[in-house]
Amino acid sequence: MIARRPRRFPVLTRIRRPASLGGWAVSLRQLLIAFWFVCGVATSGQAQDGPDTPILRIGILAHRGWDAGETQWTTLERYLAGQLPGHVVRFVPVTLTSAGPLINAGGLDFLVTNPGHYIQLADLYPMSVLATRKRALPDGSHIRQFGSTVLVRADSGLATLGDLRGTRLGAVAQQAFGGFQIAWFEARAQGVDLFEDPAELVFLGFPQDDIATAVLDGRLDAGVVRSGLLEHLIDEGRVPDGVLRALNANVTYTHPEAISTRLYPEWPFLALSGTDPDLRDAVALALLRTGDSDLADQWGAPVSYGEARALVAAFAARAPGAEPPARSPLGTVALALAALTLAGALAIIALRLRRPAPATAPVPTGDVPLTRREQQVLTQIGQGQSTKEIAAALGISPKTVEFHRANLLRKFKVRSSAQLIARAGRHISPPETET
Repeated sequence: MIARRPRRFPVLTRIRRPASLGGWAVSLRQLLIAFWFVCGVATSGQAQDGPDTPILRIGILAHRGWDAGETQWTTLERYLAGQLPGHVVRFVPVTLTSAGPLINAGGLDFLVTNPGHYIQLADLYPMSVLATRKRALPDGSHIRQFGSTVLVRADSGLATLGDLRGTRLGAVAQQAFGGFQIAWFEARAQGVDLFEDPAELVFLGFPQDDIATAVLDGRLDAGVVRSGLLEHLIDEGRVPDGVLRALNANVTYTHPEAISTRLYPEWPFLALSGTDPDLRDAVALALLRTGDSDLADQWGAPVSYGEARALVAAFAARAPGAEPPARSPLGTVALALAALTLAGALAIIALRLRRPAPATAPVPTGDVPLTRREQQVLTQIGQGQSTKEIAAALGISPKTVEFHRANLLRKFKVRSSAQLIARAGRHISPPETET
């Protein structure tokens, strides 16, 4: 064990039993991020690119923070902009909790995230996998799989996942796939419950670099990160070579990176259901052509995410004792206020979008044919209802709601729910009574 006395964590989620993802403060922060972005959606595109320039918004899960991932992702952003003339390509940093509100607000056309996050989101928002990442290694080769690495100090006495009992363990968040769930699944197979058996479980959130730093300076006995991070930190000179190692390192002898678990397919590039089909096809083709580009990371044909889906299902069905405790009243009030703020932002945007742009005439909507169900969904959207609320009110599944929402976006030739409300205002009527 590490001999030095641990220092207190300054701004971390410190728990003896699992807490909600990063606590209510993290959720509040992500709702405010969504508020900031949605406000920007209504103004920045027209101000900089003109009202007629299509803007393609791609959400990126920045697991190392946006600064660390800037070089990696901006090269892909520039590549796609070159492959899609006539479009403005914008990459939008998202987190595990902010992606859903952005999708629900119509703020994203595409999304790049980890497999677990994709599977969780796909239960609420229809989306399709266009390509799977082929991640570059320093020697120029590419790998299509990744896992979790449980980092410990090289001088630690910890050797197996069973040794995590009684330790101070750090991870990203409960919802983090490579940053917690893969390691949880692997440890469970060895009879270890990462929620119950460590003396302390600490969720640090993004960037994952902070977890390695906490292990390095002795604040944590072990930390869960996605595979490949340790090698990046060593290459960047942020972690001395040989100071940290992977726990359970004999799990595989063929993967070129330090690894503590079995492997899963790399990240998917996803298209949201409301994205224009021609644009979706153009992006998919551009991704498959990355092998002929100078990009480090490339993209190949989509692979099956069945194993990842099984892991996510197992995590969702874990023992009730592992469920997070109820939030504090203060946290509930803060989240409610943040949600109202976000709803207010959407309402303001809808009002702004009702005003005709000076350079373009409003699109006539009187002859847009709607089915009875589409009319019902549109009315619910106009009342500010979420996908789940619409599904409950109409007695249909969330996926069916998103199917009709996508059809409405297509019929009214808009890209977001806020624009839909503005464009289709005359179609929004009091809800019908089911007969």
